[in-house]
Amino acid sequence: MGKESDLYDQYNTKTLGGDTKLDVETYENVQNNIHLERTNRKLLELTDLIGRVTNTRSSSGPIPGTQKIIQTTYTSTGDDADFFKPDPGEVWQIVGGDTLGSGGTGTIGWNLLDSDGKFAFIFQTSISGQEPIFQNTQNANLGFPLYITHENWLYANIIAVATSLRATISFIRVR
Repeated sequence: MGKESDLYDQYNTKTLGGDTKLDVETYENVQNNIHLERTNRKLLELTDLIGRVTNTRSSSGPIPGTQKIIQTTYTSTGDDADFFKPDPGEVWQIVGGDTLGSGGTGTIGWNLLDSDGKFAFIFQTSISGQEPIFQNTQNANLGFPLYITHENWLYANIIAVATSLRATISFIRVR
């Protein structure tokens, strides 16, 4: 793709709003076909403009329409698993969430994990009943905002389970 008309042809059925609004996935699919070379400078500038006016990219904060809620239930100690691993190139921010313990108390250690198996302990929640995700954290130095990427994703280390633990966390994409 090297001409402005090629880019417009990709978007000619999309609008800035309404039912045919350009969505993030379509924007990224077209953007992924543009080579970073001098001859594409105008095309790159146009792609940036289209991303900004359609709210499909952000240089200053969350991307509208991208918030998601992920919920998982754990039923036994050792059910450790990736809680959320974004696609390559994506950055997501943790907005908030809650946990719910059923049949007693439980504990989840939340870590950022990488492909080499290294991890950074973020916080730990002790669960008895329903509580906000950061209420009973054992990490008093917890910093916000927390970002999750494909290279450092959110991993749940299930330390103790009574009957079941449900974790619900909301994320919004920032890149």
